[in-house]
Amino acid sequence: MSGNGKPFPQQPQFHTTAEHRAAVLTYPGNLREALRQAKEDPKKTLLGVAQGIPSVFVTKVMASAKPDFIWMDVEHGIFDRSTLYDAIHAAQHHSEGKTLVVCRIPKHDEVSLTTALDAGAAGLVLPHTDCAQDVRDKVKDIFYPPLGQRSFSPWTFTPGISNQSLYEGDEWNMKNSNNHICIIAQIESVEGMKNLDEIAAMPEVDGLMFGPGDFSADAGINFSLAAPPPQAFIDAMTKFVTTAHKYGKPLFGAAQNPAMIPMMLQQGYVALAVSFDVWGVANMVKNGMDEARVIIEQNVDAANENGAAEAADSVKATNGSANGAVEVVAGRAPSS
Repeated sequence: MSGNGKPFPQQPQFHTTAEHRAAVLTYPGNLREALRQAKEDPKKTLLGVAQGIPSVFVTKVMASAKPDFIWMDVEHGIFDRSTLYDAIHAAQHHSEGKTLVVCRIPKHDEVSLTTALDAGAAGLVLPHTDCAQDVRDKVKDIFYPPLGQRSFSPWTFTPGISNQSLYEGDEWNMKNSNNHICIIAQIESVEGMKNLDEIAAMPEVDGLMFGPGDFSADAGINFSLAAPPPQAFIDAMTKFVTTAHKYGKPLFGAAQNPAMIPMMLQQGYVALAVSFDVWGVANMVKNGMDEARVIIEQNVDAANENGAAEAADSVKATNGSANGAVEVVAGRAPSS
């Protein structure tokens, strides 16, 4: 729909609906409420993109599509502190508040954790969660008092300018953070699976995530994406899903192709990464090269066939002329 010259506020068709955004886009959106709604109504399942390329520009491009969330993998993506901080802000601003940011933080990296929190990440994936104590150790750093002991940064707001909150009596936006931020415990070891009940039962855990690669390696399971999973892997996934249902915990994960989505919904997944920046770029390049190679081969084959046909016609014409000349020399009229 094109504009009609009216000021932007008078043209609601251009306004982005961002139900879960904070009052200020440098603060975390309400991931807790988004997960609750998605668990209650599967049609509200959160769809997002996984970011492994540590680039603010890439974040801006992805956020312009306004996915429900961007999952920034700080554990394996090479994010430095400044890039991570700016990327989180870019995700929220370029999506006009629609995109929530979830960060997977290395287990023993307090700097990345603090950076993600101060920038406004709404969810923290805790990789290699092996026991309830792993979660407790992070709770004190993730939440402000009275829930934890998170230190307040004076540089995340300017009094009277960027300290608005959705909650009364929340000048420092501590209530906003404590009410919105979610902890997602990632289970990826035999020890973590052994203590899964204890972890899932914790009120501080808002969701669960499974790590198939690391779990398989730790359990000695030969797992391949190109083959049906072994029974030991199926048993582990069954326990993981069953325990999540037992404690009413939503599942967070990745759907590598659309065909996986119905099964994952049935299992209890309410937040799915359905695009992957690294894989997407690699597949785009590979598909482009493959398609170009096919076109080149077809073009060359067609040219060769045409060339052979033209050569045959040329030989035929040459032979015809030669025969005519012989007949004329012999005193006969050339054959038609």
